[in-house]
Amino acid sequence: MEAEPKRGLMAKGDVMLFSSRFAAVVVALAGATQAGAISISLGAGSQELTLYGQGPISSGVGSFKVGQGASTFDGLTSTFTFSGAITSGDAGFDSGTYSFITKYAGPDTPQAGPAAPFAQSNPSSLNFFYYDFLDPSTSVTLFLNTPSQKYAISLVAGGNFIAGTGYSFAFTAPTCTGVATCTQNNVGLTPGATIHGPVTINANFTIATAAPGVPEPSVWALFVAGFGAIGFTARRRQTALAA
Repeated sequence: MEAEPKRGLMAKGDVMLFSSRFAAVVVALAGATQAGAISISLGAGSQELTLYGQGPISSGVGSFKVGQGASTFDGLTSTFTFSGAITSGDAGFDSGTYSFITKYAGPDTPQAGPAAPFAQSNPSSLNFFYYDFLDPSTSVTLFLNTPSQKYAISLVAGGNFIAGTGYSFAFTAPTCTGVATCTQNNVGLTPGATIHGPVTINANFTIATAAPGVPEPSVWALFVAGFGAIGFTARRRQTALAA
């Protein structure tokens, strides 16, 4: 915030004040941003996704607890990690490495823990599931290390997906226990059954990107006001010196 300018014949001080205002306008222009939509594909890491069958929640619709990657528990919070290489994406996000990290309160066992994400199967697509409930303590963060920059992008906070974000998993070579035919829907319909294996991840999100276009009219107005103030103050100074 700028202080209220002092009034009087201190012309030199007035010029410095307006110069600082002009500099602020230049910074505002240089830092103008807009939201850019980004899509990215993440290769399978060495960790595995596990779906624990919880039984039907309606006719033909199974349910799961979801264990997401290698896990650690510090006594309060479970942390799950997928990590690997970025395989493709929008410009600037198409190479490098990633860590996809999920956290929630409490332990991750048994069957991914009491606060683990809960999901349901989609009978019309036997290898597809929806998140049905995320505990309010759940957060999901995507860390990207690209050749030009590092990013930490929140996808879920407080148990809710952040607007403009989304992600999906795809098993590369799943293995099942407790079912004769290895599909997500069959596992979801069978309490105690599991499906697990490495996954690839597709994610989308928005991120602030530089906007080098034409400044807004209000910014141009600040420009004009800044220049006008500098000229006016310079004339005042000349008048004061002549007097």
